[in-house]
Amino acid sequence: MKKIENLANKYLERMIELRRELHKCPELGFQEFKTAEIIKKELDKLGIPYESEVAKTGVVALIKGTENGKTVLLRADMDGLPLDEENDLEYKSEISGQMHACAHDGHVAGLLGCAMILNDMKESIKGNIKLMFQPAEEGPGGAKPMIDAGVLENPKVDGAFSCHIWPMKEAGKILVKNGDMMTHTTSFDIVIQGRGGHGSQPQVTIDPVIIGCEIVSNFQNIISRNISTLTPAVLSVCSIKAGEAYNIIPDKLTLKGTIRTFDEKLTDKIVERMEDILSGISKAYGNSYDLKVYRMYPALKNNSKMYKLSKKSLGKIVGEKNVLDMSEPLMGSEDFSYISKEVPSNYFLVGVKEEEDKFLLHHPKLVWNDKYLKISSSALVQVALDFLHEDEKEDVIR
Repeated sequence: MKKIENLANKYLERMIELRRELHKCPELGFQEFKTAEIIKKELDKLGIPYESEVAKTGVVALIKGTENGKTVLLRADMDGLPLDEENDLEYKSEISGQMHACAHDGHVAGLLGCAMILNDMKESIKGNIKLMFQPAEEGPGGAKPMIDAGVLENPKVDGAFSCHIWPMKEAGKILVKNGDMMTHTTSFDIVIQGRGGHGSQPQVTIDPVIIGCEIVSNFQNIISRNISTLTPAVLSVCSIKAGEAYNIIPDKLTLKGTIRTFDEKLTDKIVERMEDILSGISKAYGNSYDLKVYRMYPALKNNSKMYKLSKKSLGKIVGEKNVLDMSEPLMGSEDFSYISKEVPSNYFLVGVKEEEDKFLLHHPKLVWNDKYLKISSSALVQVALDFLHEDEKEDVIR
C-alpha cells in the first residue's frame, strides 16, 4: 500500500493536468475523438500497448505482469453531457453546450493515473491488467459495443472494477454496496392521437390533454397498487407536450418518461400494466395511441466475493472506518452493468465533497477538487492487484 501511495503522489500533478485538459474538451457519446487522442498520447509516453477505435472511440490498453495469472479489467467512461458550463474556471469547457458535469474527465485521468502507477509496478504483477476507456456511458451506451468488439477476450477477463467520483459524499470516504447497486433503466414515448378543435366546443373533439391527465394519474397507481411496497420501483412521466394556443384543443399529446427497477421481469409487468391502462382509457375516450419502449441498461449488481475483496482492499487506501456500506441502492443507472453481467465485478463511489461544495452531478456548476484523483487511482490499483494476488497467503503489494 505504501508503494502505491508513493507512486500516486508522484503522478498526482500529471493526473490533475490531464483532468483539466480533458475538462476543456468534453465530447458526447461516440464523439470522444480528442479524448481518445489524449489517452493514446499518454499511453504512448508510458510505452503501454493499446487498441484504439474500439466501438468507434474506445481505447483498450494492456499491462502484462512478469508472471502468468488472471486478467482484471479496470474501466473509465469518457463522455461529457449536453449542457453549458456555468463555472468561471481556468479550465472551463471550451465547447459550447457541452460539459464534463458527471466527472468522467476525472475517471479518465484517474485511470491514466492507474496506468502510470501500474507501469512502475509491473515487475511485481502476476497476470494482466486491462484498462478500458469507454465511450457513451451517458447514452446510448458504449459498454455493450465494446464487449461485442471483444474487450473481455484476448486475454479473457476474470474480473472487473470501476468507480465513480461522488460529490455527494465527503472526501476521504468510499461507498460500497453488495448486490443491487443501480437500476435497470427503461425509457418510453407515448403519442396520444385525439381530434382537435375550438376550445369553445370540446364536445366535438377528442381532447388529448384530458386523456393525458388520466393516463399520468393512472400510471402512478401501478407503483402504489400493483407493486409491493417492499420492492423498489419508479415510474415517472417527465415530459408532457400538447398545443400552443389558448383556444385550440390540440390534435395530439406526447408523454415521455422513465421506469427504474432492479428486476427486468418487474419492468415487463409495469409495461404490461401501462399497455392495459392506455388501451382501456383509449377505448373509453375514442382516441388512438402509440407506445414505444426503450430498454436501456440492465441493473448493476455487485458480485458478493468482489464486494468483500474490494471492501478489504479499499480500507488499505482510506482506512477501514472510511469504507462505508450504502444502506440502499441508487435509482440511477450505469452501463458498467453489462460488464457485471459477464464477469464478477464491483463498482464503488469515491467521495470528493468539501464543505463549500454544493452542486451535484449533472449540474452546470459542478466543481470538485481534483487532488482526490490520488484516492480514485490508488483505489483501483489496490483492488486490481489484490484480485490478481488473492490466492496468495499474504498481501504482496505494499
